[in-house]
Amino acid sequence: MAVYTSLADSDMRDLVADYYLGELISYQGISGGVENTNYFLTTTTGKYVLTLFEEFEYKEVPYFLDVVAHLKHKGFNVPAALIDCHGERLRIIKDRPAIIVDCFAGGLLDETTIKSCKMMGETLAKLHTAGLDFSEHRESHRGMQWWRETSKQLAPELEPEQAHLLLEQISEFDAFIEKHDDEIPKGTIHADLFYNNTLFEGEELSAIIDFYNACYSWLMYDLAIVVNDWCSDIETGELDMEKYHALVNAYIHERQPNAAEINAWPYMQKAAAMRFWLSRLEAWHGAKHDAARLAQQHDPKELQRILEARIRYTPNLVE
Repeated sequence: MAVYTSLADSDMRDLVADYYLGELISYQGISGGVENTNYFLTTTTGKYVLTLFEEFEYKEVPYFLDVVAHLKHKGFNVPAALIDCHGERLRIIKDRPAIIVDCFAGGLLDETTIKSCKMMGETLAKLHTAGLDFSEHRESHRGMQWWRETSKQLAPELEPEQAHLLLEQISEFDAFIEKHDDEIPKGTIHADLFYNNTLFEGEELSAIIDFYNACYSWLMYDLAIVVNDWCSDIETGELDMEKYHALVNAYIHERQPNAAEINAWPYMQKAAAMRFWLSRLEAWHGAKHDAARLAQQHDPKELQRILEARIRYTPNLVE
């Protein structure tokens, strides 16, 4: 992730001294993201990650920590917040909420494969099942209300064809979900499980990270987010059908969707593409007058191409 809040050596040493982590050896800012500030910390007891939340207030963060703690208790390799010497897991650093988590072994995938897609489908289904008994229900901060408001604010800044595409897709999904919302199962979802939010050791999944979009929403929406990222050609937006079938069939083997989910699947694929296109548009337009920050943004056109491809063709969930 990008470094928006800079910390001095003395800040880091004071922080590490408040944990059972030994002595600080080194630290390094992590670049590449758009929402939070992250640092690698190396101490005499191991390697860790410090996250400072740039978008959330202190009172908003415990929900995400609770989601991760719940999934860790269920046996998943996820980055639960460490407890400091005062028994606290959430701190304030430079006026921002902050946590330290273990740094898992493994690295980011250069690209997805049929094998990794199959593994992700199976893991996502298990993640959904494990989250069904999580009692806290938080609506997404990037959900329907957000995309209605944000799309109207951004529309005047977009090309007419883009604005029409965006508003038309929101209207279509709104009309569908108004009729079918109560029929489609919901649960605790990751809601941002792009392949760069996983770590792999060789061909084995070693951890799932970055739960800061987690929320209570449709399970099929979460599956659609994963499919759109893991199985799409970003140059064309089209699905790689071998990856698609590997991921979806592995998911269905672990968790069987009901009839309403099967019916909703085409709408969820388009809505998932639209949501991330919109968030990238918002970030890009918000940074377009700041060259340094603009350089850190993801390309919105990648998600526009995926959305346009799903409009042309959305495969069935069950053949």
